[in-house]
Amino acid sequence: MYDKDQPIASVSRQDWSNDRRGARDEARHNEKVKESIKNNLDTIVSDGSIITADPNTKKTVKVPMRSIELPRFRYGQGKGGGVGTGEGGQPQPGDSVGDGKGQGAGDQPGQEYYEAEFTIEEIQQMVFDDLELPYIKPRESHQIESEEASFDDIRKKRSTNNLDLGRTAMQNMIRNAQEYGKAELRNISPDDYRVRSWQEKPKPENNAVVIAMADISGSMGEFEKYITRAFCWWTVGFLRSKYPEVEIVFVAHDTEAHEVSEEQFFSRGTGGGTKCSSANRMALDIVKNRYPPSRFNVYPLHFSDGDNWSNDNEECVNLVQGLLDEDVNQYAYVQIGHIGRSQLLGEYETNISDKRFKGLRIDDKSDVLDALKKVFSSGETEK
Repeated sequence: MYDKDQPIASVSRQDWSNDRRGARDEARHNEKVKESIKNNLDTIVSDGSIITADPNTKKTVKVPMRSIELPRFRYGQGKGGGVGTGEGGQPQPGDSVGDGKGQGAGDQPGQEYYEAEFTIEEIQQMVFDDLELPYIKPRESHQIESEEASFDDIRKKRSTNNLDLGRTAMQNMIRNAQEYGKAELRNISPDDYRVRSWQEKPKPENNAVVIAMADISGSMGEFEKYITRAFCWWTVGFLRSKYPEVEIVFVAHDTEAHEVSEEQFFSRGTGGGTKCSSANRMALDIVKNRYPPSRFNVYPLHFSDGDNWSNDNEECVNLVQGLLDEDVNQYAYVQIGHIGRSQLLGEYETNISDKRFKGLRIDDKSDVLDALKKVFSSGETEK
């Protein structure tokens, strides 16, 4: 029977979906932002603020994006409707005030933009998601300077740091069996502790080497130098995401080739002619004497505007074929800003059939991303 003096208990279930809606909307917004960034990577890849950023000081970049318009009421935009106005002398919303100047301004609302902030690593990952290492072959293990910690040593210590529970329990049971005649787990003492320790061992790894070659003759202007810097920056960054160590050799050439520093590679220029074979010859010597492809993954990369001395083209073809015969991973020739088809690029494409040769053109900053995808596209991989 119902007792009015007894408290009534009830069970209810509260709907918390609205409380979680904000987090879901924020996550969806962030995905939309990243999707928008990916759709405009061709512009972002050649952004000078990313390429020239000091990795020790600048960790983020700001990308302008079109603002997402939120729903709102709009007044006075319906057909035949709107807000009625009388003939009084009082100013109404929308009336111009002041001296009346500025009549040339448009009457349409502008598009709002805001800056989305991303780390350089996030931008790189978006680009690298579409790139692959082509024509990979097994290389001999190369002992690099970095070491790995191998937890393969068990020691007796009176500390619980890195405690190995299984071996500690086993030691306790052995002690109990010796002292009390029964192998059971009880009365664990510090003498039973067994901890895992490590040993420093050289780590065998396959390394990558980029041989970056640049034409610095008088025909290479500021645009050509900028594209060279941008393409090299993304190439090295991508290879570093795949290999523990990436070494870079910089070769600058006009009619003669010289191994130079990174600063000289991107800033040095001459007024001389062009013999691309000089750079290819030096690259072949470097491969044979310092970075044999049996131990290193080698990526020669040559930048030029294609304005090469015509008598030198045949020698270039022979030297590039020689690098491919040495079993480098890939040879990429990047022609920058030359109107029409360069004679050198045509000679390469006509006489070199090896799929590891990549010849491409960059005529605009927005072409850098497509060029990267062509160079680092899926290739044959030997297991």
